[in-house]
Amino acid sequence: MSPASPAPSDPLRLLAASVIPEDAAEPFGVYVFRSDDDRSELARHVERVVFLEAFGNTTELLAKEYAPYEQASMFLCVLDQRRHLPVGMMRVVMPSPAGFKSLLDVEPVWGVDVGTLFGRAGLVHEPERTWDVATLAVAAEYRGRATTGLVSMGLYQTLTRIARRCGVDWLVAIFDVAVLRMIRWKLRMTFTGFTGVGAASYLGSPASIPAWCRISDADRRLGDADPVLHAVLFDGVGIEPAVRPADVEHAWRLVA
Repeated sequence: MSPASPAPSDPLRLLAASVIPEDAAEPFGVYVFRSDDDRSELARHVERVVFLEAFGNTTELLAKEYAPYEQASMFLCVLDQRRHLPVGMMRVVMPSPAGFKSLLDVEPVWGVDVGTLFGRAGLVHEPERTWDVATLAVAAEYRGRATTGLVSMGLYQTLTRIARRCGVDWLVAIFDVAVLRMIRWKLRMTFTGFTGVGAASYLGSPASIPAWCRISDADRRLGDADPVLHAVLFDGVGIEPAVRPADVEHAWRLVA
């Protein structure tokens, strides 16, 4: 057994190893799973660990909060392909009769209905062309300079490229204010808060805010303002030596 091989007693590493292709040379790789795929446990593990650490969200709380959206969920997961560990994740809720958690939670927490929320911002709500970034998490030791944001950028790139392939133009989310500030800095203000809605306590976060992104607008704006970032997010070019890109066509088939 090589030093990089997982021990037989480590089920998480064994599961990660089963996902990583034998020819993988990149330090990281991004993979996509539907909620009923056993391998989604890789993403769920990161979600549980980070949300407990950051917001005190227990496994039971997460299960209760996201149960109505399980069948409509897709998981993006970044694996450390050398250590055989999941290190980043995103839970994306797709259109379904259950609706979008981030929008349904706005009225009880912020006291604003969805129609008013979009109307104030001058936006048109298109549920069939919308995805909800319900959770986003990166393991603590992968947030620093050592990985230079590669894990989170791999997630953003995958989300953008799959959404475009699936004809999705709108993203909604509820972000902790510090997380939203970081995303706006990294992605050059691609996400923005809804007009007239301030920060409020939400699921353990002392200050969270509902936010939105229109992908087609970001495409045009970044194409002019930041061609390098645009190439990473929309063309999948720029970080591939370090991050094995997700198979967009495979993800499209999962969604379809």
